[in-house]
Amino acid sequence: MHLNGLSIALILLFGLIALQSFGGILQIQNYRKAVRRMHKLGNVGMGQKRGRFLNGHVAVIACDNNGIITGAEVIDGIGVWARFHPADKFLGKQLVGSSIYDFLDIAEDFDKKQFKKYQGYLRALEALEVRITDKELTREQEKYMAERNGKKL
Repeated sequence: MHLNGLSIALILLFGLIALQSFGGILQIQNYRKAVRRMHKLGNVGMGQKRGRFLNGHVAVIACDNNGIITGAEVIDGIGVWARFHPADKFLGKQLVGSSIYDFLDIAEDFDKKQFKKYQGYLRALEALEVRITDKELTREQEKYMAERNGKKL
């Protein structure tokens, strides 16, 4: 059997798609394990920052019912080799043992560029705040709605 150039290209393309699918399955399993680990530590909030190429991350943060952070893991990197690892510090402060409200209060003064840089962490913290206070909107959503309605917060 003789294969021409098009046949070889199609076989290679199919092989690359299969490898991509396998890598995606590994990443999903890694994510699920991280969420299970954090869920054992309390309420869980997740957030992601999408990067164009290399600078994205996903943060998974756990806290108790008082808003004290009990654990945090983050994945940053590219490809199937990236794994969740413990996050010790955020904004120069120790994460575990700190209050989510302290970080959210600091973030209130962030400009757009700073918010975008830490977006995954901040969204995870906001999700925790919504979960433990039974609020309906995150701080970012409240700010957006106030601006939309012509009010200033």
